[in-house]
Amino acid sequence: MSNENYNQGNQNPQQPIGHEQAEQLKQQAEQKIDATIDQFAQKIPGGTQFSQQAKDAAGHALDELEKQAEAQAGNLLGNAGNAIGGLFGHHKDQNNQQ
Repeated sequence: MSNENYNQGNQNPQQPIGHEQAEQLKQQAEQKIDATIDQFAQKIPGGTQFSQQAKDAAGHALDELEKQAEAQAGNLLGNAGNAIGGLFGHHKDQNNQQ
């Protein structure tokens, strides 16, 4: 698999994503992973009986990635708000209270 195919649809992996975008990406990944699991399971005798278990495990991993992406986006937005507040003299932690 080339890097070009790997990064397809992933314009800038360094930028945080919002909830809707994270959900869309998770659904796309889930569909591709499920199809791959099904293909693989069909090539193994008796493999289809374990395919749902593999899909569930992959789904849990994708859920965790989605949560991390959303948390990262929230942290960046919070930090940006603090930075903007600092520009105008409004700090969250005002140590010099009079």
